[in-house]
Amino acid sequence: MAKLSLRRYDVQARVSVFLSLASIVFLIGLAVLVGRHMNLRETMILYNPNGLRAPLIYGFGLAALGLGAAGFGLGMNSAGQRRNDKPLHSWIGFFVGAFGMTFALVGLYLFLKWKEPIPL
Repeated sequence: MAKLSLRRYDVQARVSVFLSLASIVFLIGLAVLVGRHMNLRETMILYNPNGLRAPLIYGFGLAALGLGAAGFGLGMNSAGQRRNDKPLHSWIGFFVGAFGMTFALVGLYLFLKWKEPIPL
């Protein structure tokens, strides 16, 4: 069988870690884009409706959500398998993917509920 086949559980474990860490990179970008113009006192996030901020926020959020879900799923699938010689990688991918998915949903929800379009 090929060395990098996703049918092998140890390969799934390693790939889950990489995908989950990639979701964290997109999550950091989402946090920067959302937090940069957030006003907590008035519970609003200001953005220009004609600018690129809103599409970037949705893109980063969906990328973080998708990569986190893929890392979560591969980590969950390979975690308890007997042929997996890297169970720690499976658990890291599982928990980091869950973290990435959760906070991507929180960031997208905050932007959807608190966004205030103003021409800048």
